[in-house]
Amino acid sequence: MPRPAATLQQRIRLVPFEPSLAEKYQVNASLSWLISGALTLNFEVLSQDGLRELVVPQPLIDGEQHNGVRRDGLWTSTCFEAFLGLPGESRYWEINLAANGDWAVYRFSDYRSGQAEQSQPDPPLVHLRRSQHQLGLEASLDLSPWWPQGICPDIALTTVLDRGDKGLSYWAISHPSDRADFHQRSAFLKS
Repeated sequence: MPRPAATLQQRIRLVPFEPSLAEKYQVNASLSWLISGALTLNFEVLSQDGLRELVVPQPLIDGEQHNGVRRDGLWTSTCFEAFLGLPGESRYWEINLAANGDWAVYRFSDYRSGQAEQSQPDPPLVHLRRSQHQLGLEASLDLSPWWPQGICPDIALTTVLDRGDKGLSYWAISHPSDRADFHQRSAFLKS
């Protein structure tokens, strides 16, 4: 039986699937979930060498992203993600966020199966912070229309970095298999 909780807060340094990238980049992620269904996600990409090689969707402005739309395929470029699982069940949800405010929410009935678009009446509020060495994204979502009330989720926070002709890199709390796979429930933090 999932346990009820009033709040959940996590701050985590993500690790790359390709260990050598940890020397070039640092990716931090945090979340705050409230029993009301309010979810706030924060992601930060840092590099002492600068972030010029990162490919991010356009247009990009600092501050609130007013023009974001629901869009599939965000994980094919730089994308920030959260996976929420119901404790003790195989169902889970995937939230995708792009730096320009584009977003998507999907639900799955089991590991990579039964994927469907999750209704999200209010789009996420996305704020962007940029500098030469930092890209930060904060997103706030109201999950109350679809998340079971009072159930604290199992979570995974992940990031895809698009490095142009150098390819995609995959960042997560952990990588429990020989391939990058954000959907593996064994990589979720248990509530």
